[in-house]
Amino acid sequence: MNPRYSKKSTPQPRRSWRAAASSRRYPWSDTEKAMNLKYLAAAALCACSALANAQVLVKNATLLTLAEGQDEPFSGYLLADADGAIVAVGPGSYSGELDYATSVVDASGMLVVPGFVSAHNHLWQTAFRGLAIDEELWPWLKALHWTYGDFFADGDFYWFTLHGAMDQLAHGITTTYSHSQRLGGSEAQYLESLAAEAGFSQHFVFSYNGNVNQPEQDYRSDFAAFMALSRDYMAQPGASMLAPAMHSVALHGNLPMLKVEMDVAAEYGLGAQFHYLEQYSRREQDRAEWPDLMAAGAVRKGNSFAHFIHTTDEILDDTAAGGAGMSWNPLSNGRLASGLADIPGYLERGIPVGMGVDGAASADIGDPFENMRMGMYALRMQHRDAGIMSPLQVMKLHTMGSAELIGVADKVGSLEPGKRADFLVLDPDSPATGALFYPAAHIVATMSADNIDAVYVDGKLRVKNGEILEQDMDLVQQEVEKRVADIVARQQAAQ
Repeated sequence: MNPRYSKKSTPQPRRSWRAAASSRRYPWSDTEKAMNLKYLAAAALCACSALANAQVLVKNATLLTLAEGQDEPFSGYLLADADGAIVAVGPGSYSGELDYATSVVDASGMLVVPGFVSAHNHLWQTAFRGLAIDEELWPWLKALHWTYGDFFADGDFYWFTLHGAMDQLAHGITTTYSHSQRLGGSEAQYLESLAAEAGFSQHFVFSYNGNVNQPEQDYRSDFAAFMALSRDYMAQPGASMLAPAMHSVALHGNLPMLKVEMDVAAEYGLGAQFHYLEQYSRREQDRAEWPDLMAAGAVRKGNSFAHFIHTTDEILDDTAAGGAGMSWNPLSNGRLASGLADIPGYLERGIPVGMGVDGAASADIGDPFENMRMGMYALRMQHRDAGIMSPLQVMKLHTMGSAELIGVADKVGSLEPGKRADFLVLDPDSPATGALFYPAAHIVATMSADNIDAVYVDGKLRVKNGEILEQDMDLVQQEVEKRVADIVARQQAAQ
């Protein structure tokens, strides 16, 4: 059994310093006392008016909310209601009344942070890790998409996508931007990805990859059907789908349809995301397409570019002026030797930046801890400046930055009243990571997904000590392995 998805066999005893965790003095304790008074007043008000039908109370936690203006950690509590929303978060102890059914979690010695948000993902790719390990983007695409894509059968997209969503949740990603991909199958087979995600607890935005190789009327009809299906999913109680979006692909294969894509996205009020300026050896060819994006109205607020590495001053000026953003994917960009985007320069220009773990066959691990660490260290190496990106900055990019980029910052990305109760309980003691001085630095520099004690989505416990509670990962893994073997057999038989 994979230990990432299974319970720890023997509970570890609490160390003696844990008992005094709530009174322990950190170097930031003086700053904690000087926290924004307006925020504290609001937290107290929320505590007084919290609903009696609370679902979970987390107490004695060291909280890093990542809310606007709240950079300092504090010792306190978080309360979520039965609908999965945060109703109170603040310092000290919760003094309001609780329903008898409220679950109380003592997080002494633990860190509580928002669940990570990944702004660019291809969930189905967890089934195909390790392919073309020494290749750049296009040879890698040939090894996966163009070798096996025509041999998918009914159910494959469903199981592969479910596997990817489960893998991300176990690694602490509670919201994902599913940049779905259409391979060689039917519309029904393609939409299995949406069904898989809608049936799982991880929050998601589904970026629809419409078939641009058909008449405009048919494209619009398919998109309308997708929007109707999305509304149905989002209307369900406890829906995990947060929003629909568009995966724009016409730039790379059917340029006349690019304007149609942008018109359709505007008609539905959706953001669109593009793969753009990823492979270094194709940078000139990609840059030559910029005028087409500008002419189609693609460079606008709500739209974003995944990777966006090999830019020019003109491209960046246009992007900043139009309000478009980008998803930074350090693990994937390193694996495919794509290069390192000038993230500090983008931020200085006012370009919105989020972070994604990208496809699980191009990054090979959906781990936000590794993603943050690699990105921060790579920037420091490139600039030879240890202050170019701080742990707190990179954490914000992988939470609120991503949530803002994909249009769901009103729902997720920070721990604030009114938002979804999506949070991680991190245990710095298991595995042991040393003395805790500064939580953000400790999380980014020393922790891994193995330090996740619990993952909560909508206030419900979804992962405990690596075990996904609502699905059996071993059974899903077995199904994925069987289906991949069948795909390989069909591909080989066709040769």
